[in-house]
Amino acid sequence: AVAWALVALLAAATGVVQAGSVRATGNPHMEEDTCATEPCKCPAMMLNPFAAVSKPLATQEDTLIKIVKKSIMGFEVFIYHFKQPQRISELQLPFKILPMHTLDMEGVVDLKVPPHQSTDSWFPGYQWSILVCTKCQRSTHLGWRFESVTNPSEQFYALIVSYDDEEQTNTLAVGDAEKMGVAAEISIGTPAPGWMVAMVLAMAEGSTQTSPVA
Repeated sequence: AVAWALVALLAAATGVVQAGSVRATGNPHMEEDTCATEPCKCPAMMLNPFAAVSKPLATQEDTLIKIVKKSIMGFEVFIYHFKQPQRISELQLPFKILPMHTLDMEGVVDLKVPPHQSTDSWFPGYQWSILVCTKCQRSTHLGWRFESVTNPSEQFYALIVSYDDEEQTNTLAVGDAEKMGVAAEISIGTPAPGWMVAMVLAMAEGSTQTSPVA
């Protein structure tokens, strides 16, 4: 924590890192305002490069588009480009995600999904749930939590991010396909669709109904 604070202070003092260099935007396929807009800001959207997953992760072959390399405060991170599997969504919407070891869960709701969907995962061996920030006027779909199917204590988070594609350079090979590049501007998060908001409200109402009366 101290090391992260020192890096952030140095970056701010030297102007090395711009505020928009890494942005958590939420779901890019929704048009409403998100928690990324000021003054509302989800704590989970404040990226700590020390918390990013640096080791390569096994990926689902039919949904991986490419992996992009990005530098945050001098630390290399990897942005995974996926599309939804057609068996889950006919739209096959694309997402860019940044895996994180830890995340500030203040104001974040973890929505569970049916096993037959959650085990159809971008990261084989991990089942997913949906992360929604409720701190802002509009709920924001931040990304997902991935939990090991065999060891529930093993988990990581995946934030939805974006960056300026025009500044992308250099393509490197990953396996037998050219799926890695170097990117510049990144942002995080996306507005939660109505069905997610409904699930969050249902969870909140259920919690209230089961709480003891003072």
